[in-house]
Amino acid sequence: MIKIGILNKGPKFNWGKNFGYWYFVKYFQNELKDSGFDIKFYDSQNSKYYNSDIIIIDSRLFTDTTENKLRKKLDLNVKYKHLENLIKISKLNQNIIWLDLTDSSGTTSFEVLPYVKKYVKKQFYKDKNLYKENFFRGRYYADYYQKKFHLEENYKFEFCSLLEEYENKLVLGWNIGVGNYFDIFNFHKLKKYQCIINSLYRNNHKELFKYTLGYHNNPIKSQDIFYRFNLRNNDKKKAIHFQRNQVNKILSDRFNLPFERLSHKSYLNQLRNCKVSVGAFGWGEICYREFEAIKMGAAIIYPNVDYIETWPNIYKDNFSYISYKLDFSDLLDKIELLLNDNHLRANIVENSQSICKNVYLSEGFNYLLNFFNNISK
Repeated sequence: MIKIGILNKGPKFNWGKNFGYWYFVKYFQNELKDSGFDIKFYDSQNSKYYNSDIIIIDSRLFTDTTENKLRKKLDLNVKYKHLENLIKISKLNQNIIWLDLTDSSGTTSFEVLPYVKKYVKKQFYKDKNLYKENFFRGRYYADYYQKKFHLEENYKFEFCSLLEEYENKLVLGWNIGVGNYFDIFNFHKLKKYQCIINSLYRNNHKELFKYTLGYHNNPIKSQDIFYRFNLRNNDKKKAIHFQRNQVNKILSDRFNLPFERLSHKSYLNQLRNCKVSVGAFGWGEICYREFEAIKMGAAIIYPNVDYIETWPNIYKDNFSYISYKLDFSDLLDKIELLLNDNHLRANIVENSQSICKNVYLSEGFNYLLNFFNNISK
């Protein structure tokens, strides 16, 4: 039996902590134990955690600290402090799995590679040679927009190249699509907190699955298109947010939809009643909105991401989504194509929902089992 300790800090009674990224593991926890992996979650770095055969560390435990935020403001080297802490931990347990949960494929912490057993990330560039290039703001797409439109001046990104000797340490994990949302359509909000308590103290994760948001596929749609972004027009990081702002401008000029603040339930209702949901990158290539749209039965149009690998992979062009070019030149044409082709749209919805449903079936368990076998080698 291989004991794996996972450090899962955060507010104890938070839905995301209990039903988000790690719920996927909790759901199959008993099956994994039957397969030789005893997985335990810890709220703190105690002796039991360090005595595990393998420990998984979330990169955000270092980068999101109050101390690091202060060091950034003072323009001090955050990554140096980051390594200092990791080296201390490696003296207690050398079998460290570094879990990089940053949003973009290009934002990495490869400086930790000499000190960890494996380096896990939600998504990677398919071509690992791209990790030898210092892209603007650490992102392939931000670099593209910076070179094309000259959006920013005088910015230097801290960059650590991937050395070939460490490439075999890279392991693909899973993305935010495995997370679950509370079913606000069928259950009272009070049930949400009952689910969290049950998750914390009763270990009945499979039973609680029925309270998560299900899949919708309403054949009658009252709205053609849905697009709604958190816009950052005044943000200094213009190259990162350019795509989202530009897509909003193009679609606002073409469709002139009202932009009002919505409750979460109203937001999901709009997604459920639209034929097509148009997305754009945020801080990274993968966003919650696309998975919400799939749950609600909308066909998704999204920037081309054929340069990344991820799981679950909903980004199969003309199968589970329709892509548009980074320069937006075919965006309106792709929208018209999807709006006018009922058969294609239905197939996109069916295929994307099937990919997501399989996460909690045998395909998902097998993926997870292979993952734990891989990081244990």
